[in-house]
Amino acid sequence: MNEATNNSSEVDAPQQGVGEQSPAIQDSEHGKESLTASGLLGSLLRGIPTLVILGLLAGLVLWGHNHDWQAPKFSELVGNQEIQGVLWCDDHGVPEADCISCNAELMPKEELHGWCAEHGVQECVLHHPQVAQLSADSVFDPTDFERAARALAVRERTKNDSACNLHLRRIQFTSIAAVDLVGIDINLVDRGPVIETIKTTGEIVYDPTRVAHLSSRAKGTIWSVNKNVGDQVKQGDVLALVDAAEVGQLKSQLLKAKTQLDLDTKTFQRFSKLGSDIIPEQKIQEAKAAKSDSEFQLESTVQALANLGLLIDFDTIVVQPITEVRANLRLLGIPKAIIESLDAAPTSTNLIPVVSPRDGVVVMRNAVAGEVVETGKLLFTIANTKQMWLLLNVRLEEAERITLGQKIVFHPDGSQREATGSVTWISTEVDSETRTVRVRGELANANGRLRNETFGGGEIVLREEDDAIIVPSDAIHWEGCCHVAFVRDKDYFKEGSYKVFHTRSVRPGVKMGKNTEVIAGLLPGEVIVTAGSGILRAELLKGNLGAG
Repeated sequence: MNEATNNSSEVDAPQQGVGEQSPAIQDSEHGKESLTASGLLGSLLRGIPTLVILGLLAGLVLWGHNHDWQAPKFSELVGNQEIQGVLWCDDHGVPEADCISCNAELMPKEELHGWCAEHGVQECVLHHPQVAQLSADSVFDPTDFERAARALAVRERTKNDSACNLHLRRIQFTSIAAVDLVGIDINLVDRGPVIETIKTTGEIVYDPTRVAHLSSRAKGTIWSVNKNVGDQVKQGDVLALVDAAEVGQLKSQLLKAKTQLDLDTKTFQRFSKLGSDIIPEQKIQEAKAAKSDSEFQLESTVQALANLGLLIDFDTIVVQPITEVRANLRLLGIPKAIIESLDAAPTSTNLIPVVSPRDGVVVMRNAVAGEVVETGKLLFTIANTKQMWLLLNVRLEEAERITLGQKIVFHPDGSQREATGSVTWISTEVDSETRTVRVRGELANANGRLRNETFGGGEIVLREEDDAIIVPSDAIHWEGCCHVAFVRDKDYFKEGSYKVFHTRSVRPGVKMGKNTEVIAGLLPGEVIVTAGSGILRAELLKGNLGAG
């Protein structure tokens, strides 16, 4: 049964010839062919950059073959055209017959003076001004020695290598036209102002030695307030009046002591006049003692009033009639101008004034008429704003350069004006978190424009020079071992002269904008290369590496 079934299935199945494939297999093979074509196209596209690079390399090989695999000559870089039939110095880019580097006798070097340890340069023009490339005799200011000393003392400067020989190199061109073709720009060494500072931040505050915090000297009720915030006050001005019961009590005690003193004085005088023949000596002495006790009581009361700011002369009150004393005590310590403004009838006689101890401005008021105040409660703050404090935070590594008296220039936030002052105090402590040192300065504030708690940026002036030697910053180059500048030969424009630039060892100072101070190495009037000096540096480096 099973065999029949199997045979029937075999008969019913479609007959396939030898070598024929099913449709499914054919579709699969077709897809493979499509994928193969796409992959080939992608490979070709990806190979294009490789072909371009190979083409460039082939071009480079061809160029190198045609040029004998040699780098461009200095003459080619500066645009010089080799003269046909003239032997050319490939190392220095000039005809061999005119090359001063190869033929030292053509342009002998001046006498060499060597290393200047004082200023850190070779061939120091301060000590040897004849080295300078100036047409006339070199003239320099003797104060340049002092200026250089100040510049080197104020902070550490980058040092030149005393073994460096770059200063012996001279860069030569065939002509002025060749120099112009390179695009070299020149400038004169000049003089100008230089300011070297330490930049920092800080805050303007009141001078605490010029600030007074005022309160009532006795408990009481504020009777009147005479000044407000912002008011200018003079020493002795009354800011407010306080009705204090203690004042009334002391005035009563004083009148009582005065009355008793007058009585005891008359008794002693009468007994003394009668003498011991009539009055027993004991009575006279008792009268004298009573008079002394009354004087003491009166003096104690006068002192108690003085402690409250109510001053009265003891010697004067002793001889005054009691009626005058009573009249003077009524409004003791209150200025006449204020007394005249008061209504005499309802005015209390227990008034104690709150008086300004100095000239200044009211910067705080905490007093209201009718308010009960305790002794010691802060009522007013008076500040003399003619001079303010400036608190600066200076980095620890810069603090050692600061000394008392140095000038400070401060730029308050929100103001176009600058304030100037001087250093008056340097802290001996270092902030453990910020690693800064607190420095205090004093700022004049005659116009009152400086305000308390104003932040801003400041500069502490380390030195200030009016006639420093300055050059454009791009004239000075650091060549790994020393700073150099390229100086044009003084005979550059003379007919038949060699077109030479000398390599000069220099010691730069502070940089200010586009200019840099030269501590030593150059003199005013010398001509230096600024922009376009790259070709000179390249030739200098070439020689330094041993190619020249």
